[in-house]
Amino acid sequence: MGETVHTDVVCPFCGLGCDDITLKVDGTKVTAAEGVCGRAAALFRRSGAPAPSPRVGGRDVSFDEAVAEAAKRLSGARSIAYAGLATDVDGVRAVLKLAGKTGGSVDHYASEGMFRNLASSQRKGWVATTFAEVRNRADLFVVVGPDPLKSYHRLYDRVTPAKGRFLKGPRRVVFLGGEPTKESLSQLEGSIVDVIKVAEGGLVDALSQLATLVADGTPPKAAPELVELAAALKAASYGVLAWSAASLDDEGDLVIERAVSVIDTLNVTTRAAGLPLSGKDNLTGAYHASLWNHGFPLRLGFRDGVSDHDQKAYATENAVKTADLVVWTSAFRPERPPASGAAVIAIAHPDTTFEREPDVFIPVGQPGLDHQGLAFRADSVVGLPLRRHRDAGLKSVAEIVTLISEARA
Repeated sequence: MGETVHTDVVCPFCGLGCDDITLKVDGTKVTAAEGVCGRAAALFRRSGAPAPSPRVGGRDVSFDEAVAEAAKRLSGARSIAYAGLATDVDGVRAVLKLAGKTGGSVDHYASEGMFRNLASSQRKGWVATTFAEVRNRADLFVVVGPDPLKSYHRLYDRVTPAKGRFLKGPRRVVFLGGEPTKESLSQLEGSIVDVIKVAEGGLVDALSQLATLVADGTPPKAAPELVELAAALKAASYGVLAWSAASLDDEGDLVIERAVSVIDTLNVTTRAAGLPLSGKDNLTGAYHASLWNHGFPLRLGFRDGVSDHDQKAYATENAVKTADLVVWTSAFRPERPPASGAAVIAIAHPDTTFEREPDVFIPVGQPGLDHQGLAFRADSVVGLPLRRHRDAGLKSVAEIVTLISEARA
């Protein structure tokens, strides 16, 4: 049929939900047009080579044989860890339904940062904002900790352009405890950019001082830069503190808690909000689907048809230690399953390379390329409709998991 061009394609990988991607599709070959961030270009790219066959024990088999073997192993397992969970909302719902039948734990492979955020919101609550509100209204944007651009490649281009709909002057962006990359500075051209350096391990203390300062207190030995930032936040029309929980160190929970304290105090007299960044590979959609269906967030456990939630026991790294079977789903990228001594059913990206050959491997289609679906943006408020752009003969996670469940029955 020749090459076709697909415009306004939604990128589902990092959680920003960029919807201006252009793909060129020639048969099953896919390339992204120039201007797309490097990660999206690499993850959308397909060579046009046929997808690998399903495998059982390293041996090529038919799709039906792989499904039958997966169902057999599920029926014989005593303790199952459903991990990865990187798929669209329908795929997540199918995995949850299967886990409810077989028992086992369910977690998303990128959930660690999300639970750092949840720990603070559960203890104190918080005021959070959206990408659109930041883009249109935030005159002061404070990046707490390491520059998130490494994970969110178009963050400043998409969320903090120099001009916003309701901004009266240039936007100011302050990096507190992190250094902006060259790419960040390029995206922030036209904005006022400042950097406040913080000693290694001193971010919690810096935020504690900032919280005292915005409350009109006088902390001992407050750095002049923090005194000035506190005054600027109090004078701002709409100040925002943003952080990427996954990039914070072992004190990440305290960093987030202190940032939330700053925001709480500011909201007594002005308007301020937080922008917690997470949401890789539809993590946010998986979180929502778990709440919708079972009333608990991720790190969910099933036993005898009853579900419960335990952030420690059902975290993937702990669940795989006692599991005799790991069911790994990763449809967005060739992410490897965690190392464990358990048998592995991998419903995974066709390009996945494994440290240890899984007991069952079924290549899966990518949401937003091989089939339609729904994914959620990192700020939780927008569900992104993903469209199909080629036919490579690859089924979705939802289709595969449903077939395995039916075969098991």
